[in-house]
Amino acid sequence: MTDYRIAEVDLTAVDIVLTLASGDVLTTPITRYIRIEKATPAERARWVLADDGHGLNWPALWEPHPQGMVSVWDILQDRLYDDALNRVQQAGWDVDTVPQRDRELVALWRLEADVNNGGFLQFFGNWGEQNHRTAVAALDAIGAHRTAEIVRAMYAVIEPYGQTDEVVSLADLPAVISEPERERLEELDEAFWEYPDRLPRLVVEYHGDGSAQPQHPGQP
Repeated sequence: MTDYRIAEVDLTAVDIVLTLASGDVLTTPITRYIRIEKATPAERARWVLADDGHGLNWPALWEPHPQGMVSVWDILQDRLYDDALNRVQQAGWDVDTVPQRDRELVALWRLEADVNNGGFLQFFGNWGEQNHRTAVAALDAIGAHRTAEIVRAMYAVIEPYGQTDEVVSLADLPAVISEPERERLEELDEAFWEYPDRLPRLVVEYHGDGSAQPQHPGQP
């Protein structure tokens, strides 16, 4: 297994540059981290390792996070998502024409981006049932079973609206669900935001770091 622990840290005027034990070099803009961006050069230099060498914290700037204010897993996951999205874009945004691996990565990106931004209703309204099913299957495949159960429970709240004679469009869902259903979805959104599974690490460990495209059973 690739060793993604941080071996060297270099802070330029605009980037945080991480050299990993594997020899891979990751670069992330300082502007992504507002507290580091606003810090003095001396304050920026006072980083400490976190998460068994897979992250960095700046205790003088912010309360240390278990996975680090800067996380190798987050950076690698973003690279995977960006690469998959680029390939889907090149395919005219037709996800059915790209490999299963890319479909799963794009579905996971859509899930995280939309649920974290506006909740499950935004995710489901934007991308529909098939993308939801792909995302849940992708979560199970990488071992994020608690997150998969949360997303299944979210769908169970709105599933009855697809089983009636009355046609309810995805855009109408926020207006037609009951108050108890809305409260249940809010509760599940909050459970998702807690990240009961370490999605970035699981995504990277299953799909690789973006430098190669590992094949898994069932993936053409």
